[in-house]
This record gives sequence, structure tokens and C-alpha cells, in this order.
Amino acid sequence: MTAYMNAMRHYFDFSGRSTVAQFWYYYLVLLGLAAITFIIDVAIGGGGEPRPLLSAVVVIGHYIPSLAITVRRLHDSGKSGWLVLLCLIPPVGIVAFIVIGCMRSTSEQNRQGLPLRPHPHSATAAPAAVSQPAGGSVVERIEKLASLRASGAIDDAEYAHLKDQVLNGGVR
Repeated sequence: MTAYMNAMRHYFDFSGRSTVAQFWYYYLVLLGLAAITFIIDVAIGGGGEPRPLLSAVVVIGHYIPSLAITVRRLHDSGKSGWLVLLCLIPPVGIVAFIVIGCMRSTSEQNRQGLPLRPHPHSATAAPAAVSQPAGGSVVERIEKLASLRASGAIDDAEYAHLKDQVLNGGVR
């Protein structure tokens, strides 16, 4: 549910990155919402043909955040966000959607910034190397950590730990 709420908070945000888990959890919640509202539509329609009133509102209301999270997923794998247009081609769209959702995240910094969760077998998977912002003053580094926490890239515990490392010069 956190991934869904994070995607809805970033409704029009087409920049940045989204992990595989965030992508699939968002779509799982959206599928559940669409199924529930479709069942309600059938119940409201009685014995006649169902009119997708509520389910249409849910699907239309989630169109922009669905595009945004898919573009961020493409960014996380190091690809251009414009590849989301492949999902709009009817026979290719479903396959493209699944491929986009399953692509491996890049383990290094790309145009969209640092990875949200480093690949565990990458050379940069050491916590201090990946998650602690390098360079700049202490204030700038803490501001960068605060922006990562605000975006959902790191949680409060990771923020506190990394802030402590910045303030203590990386020594614990």
C-alpha cells in the first residue's frame, strides 16, 4: 500500500526512479480497486448489462500516475521514458508492460540519480557508497538525504543512520 500511496503522491512526477517492487505493488492495488469497483458496477446494474461507472472513474483517475510510475520504472532501468509509448500499441502493449516491469534496475547512478535500492551483487552495493551523498558541505549532504527521505527513496531509519554518518564523518 505504501508503493501505491507514494505513486499517488507523485501523481504528475515523470522524473526520478521507481523500483520493480514499487511498480508491481502499485499495479496490484490498482487491479484490486478496479475489480472492486467493477463488482459494484455489476451490483448497481442489477440483472442487465453492467455500466462501468465507478470502474471507469478509477481507471481514468489512475491514467496519469500509471504513466508516471511506468516512466520512472524505465528511468530506473536506464531507459528513456518515451519507451512507455510501446504500451499503447495494442498487440505489443501487454508484452512491453511486462518487460518494463521486470527489467533490472541499474546499480549505478544514471541521468535520474542514484538507484533507490542497489542491486545486492553490484560493486556499489556498500551502503556508504550508494546511499550517502558524496561531495559538498555537510549541510548540502544532509539536505540531499532529506530530499531522498521525502521522495520515499529511503525510510526514516536509513535517513537517521546516514545523517549520523555525515555528521560523524562516516565513523561510527
